[in-house]
Amino acid sequence: MTRNLNSSIVQLCPSAPDRVAKYFTEIFISQTVKIPYQKPNMEDIIKIIPEITIDVCDTIEVELPNGEKGNKIFVVGNVYLKVQYVSTNLNQSVHFVRYQIPFQAIILQPCGDLIDPTDSIFPDNYVVHVCIEKITKKIIDNRTAHFEMLMLVWVEEVDTPIPTPTPAP
Repeated sequence: MTRNLNSSIVQLCPSAPDRVAKYFTEIFISQTVKIPYQKPNMEDIIKIIPEITIDVCDTIEVELPNGEKGNKIFVVGNVYLKVQYVSTNLNQSVHFVRYQIPFQAIILQPCGDLIDPTDSIFPDNYVVHVCIEKITKKIIDNRTAHFEMLMLVWVEEVDTPIPTPTPAP
């Protein structure tokens, strides 16, 4: 397994010719959340501000039972949703709450084939990007909300590898 430290968060999804997606996957996240007990009840959601982190980006070398070798790119991160809502509290009607929603993605070639280990993106000539294509919200009751997100995770080939930091002696 090879750790790739090249990653970025983009709020706008790729459009050619800028940030061309060499390989990609889409993931769907569905999460029901509760308002923390310290916060007042929710009447309506005003705004959702998403922030994404990528915590792990690794190249995984795989050998299939038939002897075929190839790579997968494994990405792990979190979506932090900052939710501004109208509360039922008359003294302070607007409140904020923040939720952490984890995600994982495996990037392969189209049709689920392994990526050729001799591809020019390896060992570290690629950057992984993540964007949210769509967020939907639904208030279930005054303490519960449901969020659904469609996310695009893609690999962009870079000309010059970004050097891997070396630990201090």
